[in-house]
Amino acid sequence: MKKVILIITLFVMTMSTTLMAKSGAGVDITVPLGAGVGFLFEDGKESQIYKPDAGFEGGVYLRPNYYFDLAVLSLGLSLDLGYQRDVFAYKYDTSAMSLSFDSLSIGLMPKIDVLFLSIGVGAGIKFPLGGSMYTKSNSGGENTQKYNLKQLQDQFDNLYIPYIRASLDFLLLYNFTLGIYMSYDFPSMQFKNTSQKITFGAFDVGGQVGIRF
Repeated sequence: MKKVILIITLFVMTMSTTLMAKSGAGVDITVPLGAGVGFLFEDGKESQIYKPDAGFEGGVYLRPNYYFDLAVLSLGLSLDLGYQRDVFAYKYDTSAMSLSFDSLSIGLMPKIDVLFLSIGVGAGIKFPLGGSMYTKSNSGGENTQKYNLKQLQDQFDNLYIPYIRASLDFLLLYNFTLGIYMSYDFPSMQFKNTSQKITFGAFDVGGQVGIRF
């Protein structure tokens, strides 16, 4: 019985600390894992040949922040700094194509913490540093072309990816977080040396885990 009371007391004390409005400076480390659904555009219109497909993506973010305590809630402003691997995937009959980029992400993520919920909406820009293109033909042949930064500059104009992101995190015990996110990558990058203006974007959705310091 004493052990049960002790466990309940520790749980209540920890939850009380978690539910207190946050204030001051801190740092969050977040790992998002999800799927990206690609959209290919030809001369500003969505391609009628290559249809959206999904690909697995993930990253890791370091988010320095500062929170303002407003009694039952906190208003925070976070830098969105991290590494992101994006996948833009498409399909046509039995053929397929996907573009993958390893990017440095820089942005801002304002947040509102209410009790055990943290709601964030932000935006930023991802700068690809390397990547690859995967293709699969109707006959089943596959090919992967890898790119370093110089090769990306030779293949694409506008070598950056603007994005917006929304997240909902649950504040758990011991400053751990568990949540979901959605984001949209705007079609800014453009293939060079093509007869049409070909750009690509993606809608991303997934889960994320993190810890607060």
